[in-house]
Amino acid sequence: MEYTIVPSGTEHFDFIVCGGGPSGFAAALSAARRHLRTAIVERTGCLGGVSTNGCIPYLLAGRKLHPKTDQHVRVIGGIFDEVTDRLIAAGHAIEPNTIDLSFNPFGWYPRMASGIVVDENHYKILLEELCQQEGIRIFYNSDLIHADVEDDRIRSVLIHNRDGIVELTAELFADCTGDGDLIAMSGCPFFKGRPSDGLTAPASLEMQLDHVDGNALVQWQNEHSSPKLVEIIEDLKEKGIWKFPYEIFVCMQLMEKDVFLINTIRQTRVDGTSEASVSAALREGRKESLELFDIIRKYFPGFENARIRRISDWLGIRESRRLDGRYTITLDDALSGRKYADCIGATTYNFDLPDPLRPSHDPMMGSAKTPDASRPHVVIRIPYRSLLPKGILNLIAAGRVISAQREVLGSMRLMGNCFQTGQAAGTAARFALDSGCDFAAVNTDSLREALFADGIIDPDSLPFS
Repeated sequence: MEYTIVPSGTEHFDFIVCGGGPSGFAAALSAARRHLRTAIVERTGCLGGVSTNGCIPYLLAGRKLHPKTDQHVRVIGGIFDEVTDRLIAAGHAIEPNTIDLSFNPFGWYPRMASGIVVDENHYKILLEELCQQEGIRIFYNSDLIHADVEDDRIRSVLIHNRDGIVELTAELFADCTGDGDLIAMSGCPFFKGRPSDGLTAPASLEMQLDHVDGNALVQWQNEHSSPKLVEIIEDLKEKGIWKFPYEIFVCMQLMEKDVFLINTIRQTRVDGTSEASVSAALREGRKESLELFDIIRKYFPGFENARIRRISDWLGIRESRRLDGRYTITLDDALSGRKYADCIGATTYNFDLPDPLRPSHDPMMGSAKTPDASRPHVVIRIPYRSLLPKGILNLIAAGRVISAQREVLGSMRLMGNCFQTGQAAGTAARFALDSGCDFAAVNTDSLREALFADGIIDPDSLPFS
């Protein structure tokens, strides 16, 4: 049966950003600051992505622990630093360099203290205020449902919200959805999962607990040099108590003392682009969270009096679609420290992508108990071309959908890097609008100059190789 869709209305913009997570926010803000009439299409009711919707108010990859100074060095800059510095100054985020690395409830490993813990409500509001200041139109609770493509360009998109079906037209578009929804709708090629079977990294439903005795937990972790409580879990497995497929416990304290994020559940064979798969994972994840909580209270140090504060209603997806772009960053590029003339930023974060069927095993990190985060070159550079789709001239991608081999994705999917590639995409929109609305026609020397002038840190200036 055929249906005729009559939109309830049409609005026009210079630049439409699909997705309001860190990459979408940064893309929109940087474009609007360069005087583009900009809109964000966001399917939830707030900005921030999984950091606000998914119980993970913990912004990783914006700082890097320097092994010689024990200082958490800025490695992203730009809008990421602007946002986090404002939150820290207002008392709504924790400055990493104030954390005692010898008694660290923020992930135990000294390198994990580089993540910036934020108050998620103040974070949401700050992102909105910055958008309001630049006149950005935010479409909340709006689903992207169709892209109209003609002559290698997206002419418009259809979204669905309380107003019905709405048509949005623009000269330029960005896919910051995390799942490559606009990439797929517009017919651009993409990768999904590992080449052998298409399976993706495990998903996670996050949980927050309060009334934890954080001091008791860290003391036990220090005494046993075991941040993930592997020995306890091994004993529970032998006794038939621990029946989960994962073998590690991952947690970190949040803004409020003794309130902890539990990032432990690993759900395999979840397809983040399938409604049925995501719905099933949410149902099963909620039940599994309660089962895990019972074990945590009975057997884990410091959790005897813990209570559930929140179980997320948003499933954390580590991997789904990745752009098959004009350049794909390879593992060899990463390991060899390759440089690019069109480099727009870099990641210094460790490889972090669990095996699709062995959720406690990270092929690039080794042992679950003693993971090895070292690699020959700390700095993995990102070329502008990895943000550009094949076939659609007025579309750019940012966030975890950029064109990279999946082994490299584990170091590039973090929130700091999403801010960075988003800012690059939004800045490029200004140049593209002046270059025939073709992102590939952007002068990358001018783009790089603009990004570095706006505070993005030149990877060549980092104190790492």
